[in-house]
Amino acid sequence: MSDGCRAVAGKLRPCRSPIANIQTSASRTQTEAQAAKAVTPSGMPSPTPKPAADQPGYGGIVTKSTNRDAASFDVQREQGQDASATLFNVYQGLVRVHTTEHKKIVPELAEKWELSADGRVYTFKFYGGVKWHDGKPLTMEDVKYSLERMHNPKAFNTVSPRGQGLLAAMESAEVVNEDTIRITTKYPSASFLGSLASGWVAIEPKHILVAKGDMRRDLIGTGPFKLKRFNPDISLELEKNPNYHVKGLPYLDGIQFFTIKDAATRFSAFRTGKVLMTFDGSAGLTPPEADIVRREMSDRAVVYEHDSQGRINVTFNMNRKPWNDVRVRKAVDLALDRQAAIRINGNRGVIGSIYVGPWGMKSDELAKLPGYRQPKDADLAEARKLLAEAGYPNGFKTTLVYRTGGATEQQGVIRKDQLARIGIDVELMPMEYAAVLERAQRRNFDLLAINWTDNMDDPDEALYTYYYTGGGRNYGDFSDKEIDALIDKQARTVDAEARKVILAEVQRRIMAQAPMPISFWDVWQTGVWRQVKGYNPGPGIHPWGKLEGVWLAK
Repeated sequence: MSDGCRAVAGKLRPCRSPIANIQTSASRTQTEAQAAKAVTPSGMPSPTPKPAADQPGYGGIVTKSTNRDAASFDVQREQGQDASATLFNVYQGLVRVHTTEHKKIVPELAEKWELSADGRVYTFKFYGGVKWHDGKPLTMEDVKYSLERMHNPKAFNTVSPRGQGLLAAMESAEVVNEDTIRITTKYPSASFLGSLASGWVAIEPKHILVAKGDMRRDLIGTGPFKLKRFNPDISLELEKNPNYHVKGLPYLDGIQFFTIKDAATRFSAFRTGKVLMTFDGSAGLTPPEADIVRREMSDRAVVYEHDSQGRINVTFNMNRKPWNDVRVRKAVDLALDRQAAIRINGNRGVIGSIYVGPWGMKSDELAKLPGYRQPKDADLAEARKLLAEAGYPNGFKTTLVYRTGGATEQQGVIRKDQLARIGIDVELMPMEYAAVLERAQRRNFDLLAINWTDNMDDPDEALYTYYYTGGGRNYGDFSDKEIDALIDKQARTVDAEARKVILAEVQRRIMAQAPMPISFWDVWQTGVWRQVKGYNPGPGIHPWGKLEGVWLAK
């Protein structure tokens, strides 16, 4: 895949920007702070002469559809696209990914930073005068408290599905003075700065967290937009923050998110112009809808297509029989027809292993492996043999809890059909996203299907989140101490080539255990009306939900 998105016939081709290529390595002679000087604090490109029609202008409301409300306003507790699409416009982190140059990490709340010679100590100096939306000043105690809350959520009686894995390398955070904080990592980490750039590593106000315990009902950040009005299951309205610390931004007066659960109604709202932007993720345009937009609306709208960094997968609950038996898990892995699943998804998707891009197996190598090869006859025969060896010659009954909407719902039906071929009778249990997460957190499921999405290409996030013992989204409770040790070893290996060797071994071992077989990696399509300017989607969904640099053409 290419490193950047290219506009071709009104759409962006799939793109990927490896975190390995971002200037994060401790061996760099130029510090990240020096590299960041060429961009504005917000990560917007430095001003260059443009035709008048392309000059950013102020004013107007961008309307955007979502398929559900965020479960809460506490971004550190949340993990879904519903939260990222909305809350990332309110909360901010220390640094962020550049809006258009997706390999570059630039300032957000931290003005500049330095990395120690041993690659373990990051010293961040913050912009002065930053205020929370309630008027109170941002302090380094806010930063320290938020980082520690995400890193060790149990100590704060909370959960951190995203932040815990992203901050796995962190050892400590300490306040240096009124505008400086020091973060020490356990080891030199090539991915740590990229982890901090994730929108999920967001800073929340300590004074509210201490008083109320969480931010579930309070939406107060430092970002370019603040809460105006929330009508549950109807709309979330954000308005321009007049005290935003980045001068000249945002351009918009506000953003209005319409919650539209029905897919047909959601698409109709886009076609008629009620919403100017579709959802960024799995509830965006389906392949047939994208074709309609290209065919009938090309003069008015654009379709952006980009890698989701999201896997269509199934998680086994290893606290329950028979899923604690690797033979049964491997049988399911063998029975999955990846190519058929992509065809049913409108030929939209990429076959991959536990991670894709420069760290994952090449597609031609995967195509030769059991579970990935075609035709499926040999795989199905081997799957039935494994079930018989495990004591299930006639199969068994089980349940699949999965999220309604998007590719996940469609793939639930496909999995039922594919597993029936080896004698496994699957009862489908479709649920709203919040109910699925509640089941996942309580480990109340046999099989679980959610489209898990990463924030970056570096494997650290996925490995520590899904496969490490106690990982924030390791809902199947997969645990293998040898794999844990290898994950730790690769994270401590700064040299990219040496790290790839270890990662290949990690991948091989995880695939042999089959804790979470992946059908395919999804590709997303987002519809945007042409008067919306400055929108730059990249790989994944989360950084690109930030709309501070978007404006409306007159």
